[in-house]
Amino acid sequence: MVLPLDHLLVLVLAVLFPIRAATFGYRRLKQAAEADVPRARLALYRQIIRVQWLLVALVAALWIWQGRSWLALGFSLRQSPGMLVSSTFVVAFVAAAFLQWYKLRNSEKAWAGVRNRVSEFERIMPRTPEDLRWFAGVSVTAGICEEFLYRAYLLWYLGHWMNIVLAIAVASVIFGVGHFYQGPRGMVRTGVVGAVMAILYRISGSIFPGMLAHVFIDIYSGRMVYEAYQRAPRAAPAGDPAAAAADPAPPAASAATEV
Repeated sequence: MVLPLDHLLVLVLAVLFPIRAATFGYRRLKQAAEADVPRARLALYRQIIRVQWLLVALVAALWIWQGRSWLALGFSLRQSPGMLVSSTFVVAFVAAAFLQWYKLRNSEKAWAGVRNRVSEFERIMPRTPEDLRWFAGVSVTAGICEEFLYRAYLLWYLGHWMNIVLAIAVASVIFGVGHFYQGPRGMVRTGVVGAVMAILYRISGSIFPGMLAHVFIDIYSGRMVYEAYQRAPRAAPAGDPAAAAADPAPPAASAATEV
């Protein structure tokens, strides 16, 4: 049975959470002075981790209080054809991502393309080894918490009033809007990713394949952007046309080892 507290939690997920992120999170980072961006970026990472785990704790507390079955949220590792299909998809996706990185790792054009794709929200992406470590924490948090909240819990809630196809569509739109900082294309992209994760969830009957895929996607994306900025051409010294014409120097070796 859906309780008023469920309505309140879904309101937080669909409306208040994005508004809070816009007002107190990303906007502060976007408006920060250049010198203050590193501090603001780490503060935002920590805020994301705290808030998402708090929301998960609230939903879990409500679930335990009401004695609801965890199977309704996909807490299952039961072997089934759907689980095999979903697990195979995740493994294939990871293999394809590493293959893509291997093919493009020495292409400056490819790295420039990565920098261009994140130019609208580059301030939130990791630029230093410390950023990368905290971004990994954000990635694990997002992979676990967002799948729990936006796939398992939100689909359970919406399923009381609509069929599963419409529920997936609505949940995916809500998930996409929550990533407004990535711009219109980013919202569409994350909405599509949310729909794919929801389909994995429904096919497998388990939330765990989607969690693993989500964690990997975020860690991989953060690492790719970090490496892209490490490989950015260095500015040539003023008045040195020879340096300006030369190939960019490779990043420091120490940066490549901070994984």
